[in-house]
Amino acid sequence: MTLLLLFFAGCESRKTAQEKRNQEPRFLRYKVTSYRQTVQILDNLGYSAEAFRKGMTSIPRIELTRISSRWADEARDIPVSEKKSLFLRLLASGALMADEEVARERKKLLSILEKLAKGPISRNESEWLRRLAVKYKVIKPGGILTPDKLEELKKRVDIVPPSLILAQGAVESAWGTSRFAVEGNALFGQWSFSDDAMTPKEQRKELGHYGLASFKTPLDSIRAYILNLDTHPAYREFRDLRARLRAEGRPLTGIALAPTLRRYSERGEAYVEELRQIIRANRLQWLDRARLDDNPVIYIHPDR
Repeated sequence: MTLLLLFFAGCESRKTAQEKRNQEPRFLRYKVTSYRQTVQILDNLGYSAEAFRKGMTSIPRIELTRISSRWADEARDIPVSEKKSLFLRLLASGALMADEEVARERKKLLSILEKLAKGPISRNESEWLRRLAVKYKVIKPGGILTPDKLEELKKRVDIVPPSLILAQGAVESAWGTSRFAVEGNALFGQWSFSDDAMTPKEQRKELGHYGLASFKTPLDSIRAYILNLDTHPAYREFRDLRARLRAEGRPLTGIALAPTLRRYSERGEAYVEELRQIIRANRLQWLDRARLDDNPVIYIHPDR
């Protein structure tokens, strides 16, 4: 296991002695050659399988740069519980990091909407709203943001419960061992009709040419999955229930929202029940209340 890089925030010039003493590393990057080294890193951070199963108030910021090409083979030779624990711990950190990004967008959105209700907003704020509305597919580029569109935007820009992210990731990627996960960091089985999509061995002719979307990193896959739930017409029920829970001051949980995702799979209710079973069996409910710690991001980079 090799510690490749240690970056420090800010520059050395013009810093006081106190600032230098308080200087924190921005991120750490480890190069690993086996899953055992990844387990060692997590254990040394106090992010052990036992601690995860018992539940933690906060978890470290871990980003896996890619899914190792060795993982599918390694996973066959280790205990199932160990395989699942490693997958869940790595995905949990990514899930909270992706949700944190959405939460920042939502916080800014609500602040601007509150300001707008009292009077005019700045040009920069107006342009930011438009960009966000295009990203969340509320309007097309150049479209008009009406009050109804702004209400829809508020409904769409929100987090997905981490326990639900983990459950769907486990099912859709076979605990990170599927061909699409290994070849393209694809954890959620998202379809793509682009030329560079990963083609399944058996395609349905009636659907034309299609495949699965690939991603640069697993975190990018999580981001795309959240955006998919937040925008696709098939998941309107998910967004409606989430907004209702928000309005009633009730927590957003994977157990509560899983039943709205029947259309994610042709299996329907059986799929929903599997998601809820994974959440319960792996005791993932605590993740919906957890947060990320304040320490720098730790990047884990498999050598292949």
